[in-house]
Amino acid sequence: MKSTKKIYPIFYNFIAILFGVMMAGILFINLFVANRREFPCKKKFLFSNIKLLIIGIVVFAILVVIYNKFIKKYVDKLTKKQCNILLLIYFFVTFILQIYIINKIFFLSGWDVGVLRGAADQIAHGIKLNQGNDFYRKYLQVYPNNLFLLFVFVFISKIACIFSINPHFLLALVGALSVNISIIMLVKVVWKITRNKHACVFAIFISVLFIMFSPWIVIPYSDTYAMVFTTSILYLYFYKEKMNKYIYLFLLTFFSFIGYKIKPTVIISLIAIIMVEIWNYLFSEKNANFKMTINKIFSIILAISLVGVICNLSKSYLGYERNVDVETPMTHFIMMGMNDKMKGVYLQEDVDYTASFRGINKKKNANIKKIKKRIKHYGVLGYLQLLVDKTLINYDDGSFAWGIEGGFYQELTEDNSKLSTILKKIYYNDGIYYHYFETYLQVIWLMILLLCFYSIFKIKNYKLLVIHLTIIGITIFLLLFEARARYLFLFSPYYLVLSCLGIIKIGSLKSEVYKNKRCCKI
Repeated sequence: MKSTKKIYPIFYNFIAILFGVMMAGILFINLFVANRREFPCKKKFLFSNIKLLIIGIVVFAILVVIYNKFIKKYVDKLTKKQCNILLLIYFFVTFILQIYIINKIFFLSGWDVGVLRGAADQIAHGIKLNQGNDFYRKYLQVYPNNLFLLFVFVFISKIACIFSINPHFLLALVGALSVNISIIMLVKVVWKITRNKHACVFAIFISVLFIMFSPWIVIPYSDTYAMVFTTSILYLYFYKEKMNKYIYLFLLTFFSFIGYKIKPTVIISLIAIIMVEIWNYLFSEKNANFKMTINKIFSIILAISLVGVICNLSKSYLGYERNVDVETPMTHFIMMGMNDKMKGVYLQEDVDYTASFRGINKKKNANIKKIKKRIKHYGVLGYLQLLVDKTLINYDDGSFAWGIEGGFYQELTEDNSKLSTILKKIYYNDGIYYHYFETYLQVIWLMILLLCFYSIFKIKNYKLLVIHLTIIGITIFLLLFEARARYLFLFSPYYLVLSCLGIIKIGSLKSEVYKNKRCCKI
């Protein structure tokens, strides 16, 4: 029994230490390497990252003092019911503001978003993929991972047609709604973990500053649409004790796999939960109940089967016909993640190379051959340099690579009202205030990363490590596969939860130092 108790915390301690080392490494690279190194998609901020972080710490300290002196006493008096009412009011007010901002800065973007938007318009008017524009059919045969998102787009476009709403505008609103709902769940998770109203206030505050009015809310794509699924997984996991265990497993599996169909990286959250729970089960003193285990397995199979049925029906509805000769295998993205020219960012030459082979197996073999060649070319030191560059690409951009994709501003709106003009000057990359806006986002991002580092201290609830493990997972994924800061956006609620824990840890460390000083004086 004693040996078991000694072994039990090893895995959890390993996750905490690995996360701490990883975050320390990311912060070090951002602070001391970014300004001295050129890399693809690099953003130029008003000041160096070190100065921006110092500014962030000073401003944050001032805000904490103001909060403690003028606001804290009122928050302390709030009841749970009042907090929920205020949270509901907050949801509606912020969503109205999101709608207003989207309306004022709305534009149609190109790249993959433009393809899905065009295909959705075509199918919403009754022309399936195998009947209409050949370009859409071929694109989705090459990248079938976007099929389910297209189905969602078509469904929303149909609703827009019924109510005579601009379908493109409604697509953006659904993305914004996903972000808004995610923040509500994020706050609930913070409350469940901390039972601290001030931590929840911080969660709301930092969420509004960072992602609620992020420019990405105007772009309807998997990054915003998948966020509600990553956050739902976290919410279900932390509130599972309040649910029937079989319903919990069904919903967790269902949301995980539907989210996976929208954005494959969503599954990382489920993998993290499975890893943490398996370890906990191995050392728990509870005996396995055969009937209960069968029922749990049935709940999981039922959820996966339902997702499978929905996906098959969606493919039929869209008129999708699979073509294995042109389909892109996973190995392509590993290969592209190793390209030296763009340091793991999208490279058309790699796309053309993979497309030059017919059939999935031939493509895989060609990709593996190229991967081996690139590994040999890099060597150990060269590959480590690549990982540094990819870390900067992924983590040195608080805007999550806003405006980087090709054909980003494809079609602009003609709203020339005063407020619209001001907002466009802030949100559009060529706006005169945009440089200040992206610097502001970078300050907050650096603060979030710093606070995340402090979240590893004195972890009493093993469930928290699911968040750490998920962030480790997505970081490793982006180091191995195609690099892009945008791919972190759907996991931003996870970073925000950890930043809330970090501020609590800093507060407790400060209290301990203060107590020790008093003890020394006595």
